[in-house]
Amino acid sequence: MSGIGVILGRELLALLRSSKVLAILLTVSVSAAFVVLLKWPTTAIVDLDGARGREVFRWITYAMLAASILAVPVFPSTLLVREVRRRTLELLLNSPLSRSSIYFGKLLAMLGFVVLLLSTTVPAMAAAYLMGGLTLTGDILRMYAFLLVVCLQLIVIGLLVGTWSRNTESALRWSYGVTFGLTIVPWFPDALFPGGTSPLAKGMALLKLISPIPGLLQMLNQNSLSGTGLMESRDAVLYYLCFAGLFIVAGSAVCISRLSHALLDRSRSQGYITDDQEGWIQASRRLLYIVDPQKRSKGIPWLVNPVMVKEFQCREFGRMHWLLRLVAGCAVLSLLLTLASARGTESRGVEYTGALIIVLQVSLIVLLTPGLAAGMIAGELEGGSWNLLRATPLGPARILFGKLVSVLLTLALLLCATLPGYAVIMLIKPILQPQVVQVLGCLVASAILAMLISAAVSSLFRSTAIATTVAYGVLIGLFGGTMLVWVNRDAPFGHSMVENTLRLNPMAAALNAMQAQGFTSYNLLPSAWYVAGVSSALLLVLLFVQTLRLTRPD
Repeated sequence: MSGIGVILGRELLALLRSSKVLAILLTVSVSAAFVVLLKWPTTAIVDLDGARGREVFRWITYAMLAASILAVPVFPSTLLVREVRRRTLELLLNSPLSRSSIYFGKLLAMLGFVVLLLSTTVPAMAAAYLMGGLTLTGDILRMYAFLLVVCLQLIVIGLLVGTWSRNTESALRWSYGVTFGLTIVPWFPDALFPGGTSPLAKGMALLKLISPIPGLLQMLNQNSLSGTGLMESRDAVLYYLCFAGLFIVAGSAVCISRLSHALLDRSRSQGYITDDQEGWIQASRRLLYIVDPQKRSKGIPWLVNPVMVKEFQCREFGRMHWLLRLVAGCAVLSLLLTLASARGTESRGVEYTGALIIVLQVSLIVLLTPGLAAGMIAGELEGGSWNLLRATPLGPARILFGKLVSVLLTLALLLCATLPGYAVIMLIKPILQPQVVQVLGCLVASAILAMLISAAVSSLFRSTAIATTVAYGVLIGLFGGTMLVWVNRDAPFGHSMVENTLRLNPMAAALNAMQAQGFTSYNLLPSAWYVAGVSSALLLVLLFVQTLRLTRPD
């Protein structure tokens, strides 16, 4: 137990001395206080039924869950990677401390940060309690305990990912990917096929219970985020707690077993090249592979940007065979979305299905873009390879163009995933063809804006971890924060305030073009395109100026 205390004190003090932790705590506290101010009664009339207090309680809970998903995976995922890179993990493993003491010390330190994070919302939660309609143990303490389990699962995910990652950029990318894969993604299949009786629909209804969102909605006595759908008859809270408990135990056991000297000396296979093999092996691989990942690459043509080739060659999953696998995955996603478009119109209408596809598409853009673009310049600066780029005869414009095109081509493959779904929508309801074209324009604007925001953030920081976290925060604030203003329309925000705010969000413009419920009364196009275009131009200028400054001699 003393060994755990030593690691706990060391890690927790290091966290508390970090300015990033202070910024996160202040942001969460101010956000929770802002929610209370939005819903605070403006008249002397007493709310006897406690509806206002429960509404504030719901939105504070949503803010706490969003802050947990965004902030908690950052520190545990990079903790072990930095220990390995600084060679301090070697000192810990050679000390008398056991592997379990090291792991649980780090786990409890991260849990201490979570307790601080949740405690910043206590004043706002106390204000909601004073509004009435809530019980201390049945609502507030129960919700804090549930969110504590969610954060504990996110900590285990981060520590587990850190044992496989070689750098902070990869650790953050995989940690956020697994986090969103376990919290957000399981909810979408059941939303596309709700209430079905087929084995596939029942499996999707069961799959969503591994996410904390259904349990959270059940504790808040809500059906779904949009207020539609069937009432969940199963105990979603119990299902999630059982899954989270098993995941925490199994993940902790695997992480403890991987805490060894093997993390310090990871051997890499030298590999072999197809061109150096025998003739029959080369012929067989030409038949089996469209693009052979072990074939020697050709030289870079003079017309091709070498920085773009470098990004594809050096980026994780950037090689051609991985891009082809991404295309194959997008094709499968297209088929699923097409099936959802065809079947969803039977019960919910084309507009509802199109809105779900838009939300899914933008969610994928927000998930993938910071991992692709946030390390564009920050990763080069952190790893020291930016000096090599400065030593080349390439100008800042060509360097920037190559990096942006490499990200843009990957996002273009992602955007193509939903084209068959929209094609089915136009076949079912041909009158929606102009709206679908407008939606595609909004999605392109969303992808370009997300890429330029992440790239601009990357040029402002020298740490990939900080740049990636800030990029996720800005994108979630843009696409999700503006939707909070829409949710609070007419109470307290007026119609013009909501309309002007939604013009900043291309996703809201896409929902308006699709005539989704709640967006038909706003006039967002083409002004939202102008706002996105001007914002992208300003970000591009900022990015070029920063790149020009960084390429100048010291």
